[in-house]
Amino acid sequence: ILGVGFLGSYVGKYLKKLDYNVIGLKNSISKTKNSFPIFTSIKKNYFIKNSDIIISILPSTKNTNNFINTDFLKKMKKKSLLINVGRGATINEKDLINHVKKNKDFFASLDVFKNEPLPKSNPLWLSKNITITPHVASLTVVDIIVAQMHKSLLNYKKNKKIKNDVDLRKGY
Repeated sequence: ILGVGFLGSYVGKYLKKLDYNVIGLKNSISKTKNSFPIFTSIKKNYFIKNSDIIISILPSTKNTNNFINTDFLKKMKKKSLLINVGRGATINEKDLINHVKKNKDFFASLDVFKNEPLPKSNPLWLSKNITITPHVASLTVVDIIVAQMHKSLLNYKKNKKIKNDVDLRKGY
């Protein structure tokens, strides 16, 4: 899991329950205990080289823009899969296209893109090794979101404060 925040932790725990061997990469040391090993940027190369499948759930920040580029892709196993359900800005699309052309056993499944909807003229459409989905990796379950909103409203009425999980300094 590339990007072990709230969503990445959830995905990793779920995959671990399905008996997958899961490791994660996170920008900073995690304060919460996880059911799988999490590495920081110091061990980025180790993380990349030891992953058969990388699921990117990175946010879009100045530090993650084009994070997955030629250098990153070269370190991935020849027979591997890259899944991006985070933000489209994290992948350098030209580098990915060039990598897929040179590596016939490398695959990518992309749900998000720099420009959405993905233009018909984008060369990503032409690769047999790239699966494209229409930004549907995570759908909102109405009952759950309504319950969360109701809980937030009750909390606000009681405390006159709204809990916010966004850290504006980090950009996510």
